[in-house]
Amino acid sequence: MTSTDFVMVQTTTDSAEEAERLASAVVEQQLGACVQVSEIRSVYRWQGQTHQDPEYLLSIKTTSAAVAGLFRLLRQQHSYEEPEMVVLPIIDGSTGYLQWVAESINSNP
Repeated sequence: MTSTDFVMVQTTTDSAEEAERLASAVVEQQLGACVQVSEIRSVYRWQGQTHQDPEYLLSIKTTSAAVAGLFRLLRQQHSYEEPEMVVLPIIDGSTGYLQWVAESINSNP
C-alpha cells in the first residue's frame, strides 16, 4: 500500500440536503471512507456570468481504484449540469488511517 493509492475527491452542491444525500450514498456504496461536508462561498464564472453563491463542499477520502465508480455515482445523482469532480492525491498519511480508508472501500466497485 503506497500513498499514491489514496486520493481526495471534491465536489460542491448548492444545498445541505443534497450534500448529505450524496455523502451518505458515497459511504453506503463504499466508494468513500469518509465525506466531510463544509459550508463555503464560491465565486466563479458560468455561462458568461460571474456568480457568488453559498455552496457545500464535499471532501471524499477514497482510493484511486474507486474514483471511476465515484464519478459514475456523482454523474447519476448530482443535480448540477456539470458537477465539480476534482481528484487530489494524498501524498502521505498515517498508516492506520490509510489502512482504514482502504478497508472501508469496496475493492470491486
